Amino acid sequence: MYIISKTVHDDCSLPLFQELIGDKEGYYMWSCPPIAMDRFLQSATCTTPVIFLGIKDQLSAWKDFNWWHDHQQDGTCSIQGFARRHPDSDIILFTSVENLQLELDEPNLHIIPWGGDWVNQKTEYSRLAPVLDKNFASGRTYISLNRNVRSHRLVTLSYLFGKNYDRTGVITYLKNHHMPDSFLDTVSWEFSPEHDQLRTTMLDGFECLQSNQSLATDSYDVYRQYGTASIDNAGNFENRLRMMYRDSFVEIVSESVFTAPSFILTEKTANSFFGCNFPIILGGCGIVAHLRELGLDMYDDIVDHSYDTIANPFDRIVSAIESNRRLLLDTDYAKQSWTQCQSRFERNVTVMRNIYSWYENRARTKFAQILSNLSR
Repeated sequence: MYIISKTVHDDCSLPLFQELIGDKEGYYMWSCPPIAMDRFLQSATCTTPVIFLGIKDQLSAWKDFNWWHDHQQDGTCSIQGFARRHPDSDIILFTSVENLQLELDEPNLHIIPWGGDWVNQKTEYSRLAPVLDKNFASGRTYISLNRNVRSHRLVTLSYLFGKNYDRTGVITYLKNHHMPDSFLDTVSWEFSPEHDQLRTTMLDGFECLQSNQSLATDSYDVYRQYGTASIDNAGNFENRLRMMYRDSFVEIVSESVFTAPSFILTEKTANSFFGCNFPIILGGCGIVAHLRELGLDMYDDIVDHSYDTIANPFDRIVSAIESNRRLLLDTDYAKQSWTQCQSRFERNVTVMRNIYSWYENRARTKFAQILSNLSR
């Protein structure tokens, strides 16, 4: 097996890949940054009848997927090109994203999802203590954490400020990136005629966002400031986020991927469950349904997740916020609801500690099915 590039703290996916392919020829790589992955997929020539690929992380690093014009993410196009250059080989692809079949449909490509980046640091996350000691004197209802600049995060923040939702939330934004001068020049999303009022709201909210003095700034070197130069999401939870979860009861989770047909789950969603907040997940369509499939309680009697099936990115964000207006703005209601659900938060933490075996078992089952079909 060849390791083209590797992310830190992969103590789940890589061992699984090594276990399943054994001494067969396989290639493991990390897609962020995508240089090494793209170089391999575009230039490698493999001659074995079956090619094993293991690709960690998202497939469109640092580039927003344009829902109005794109059909595939950049990384997906590279995988498709590799499959088409090897028409006589069957390619078994292990991927961190869910629903990749919506972007890839090559006859010689067989897809096995092995869990998103939230399966990294398995040992550390399995030991995290949940945040059950909530501060009921807190005057804030929710948190919204936004580090790297992505269009869906800027749209969400502009809407929150445009509708005055910021007064009950703690909202972070990466301070190392200068706030863009123009919303329309930064976000390439396309407003429909029925979005005229929404457009006005977001432009007004963007201006408020630019001038707001209470916006909590984030640091790009969030790991280094606590004594480590490598990615340590579990350590970041303990050192910085735990106190934020103590003072909140709801979280608007801005995942790494939002507009693409496939989606990935990262530590952002894991943190929300260990932080024991009601989750409103801004990820790809179907992300909430997948979390239910894992056995997680999504508090459907408290949180309205109907946004999960809405395709248009603008409409999905607005629905996620407006359908949960009371939960976000009424601090007393959020606290009362949390108290009634405390045991359910604890049960979800138990589920989170077992997601690794869920993904591993699914991958093993799919792998066995594919090998059986190929041997016929």
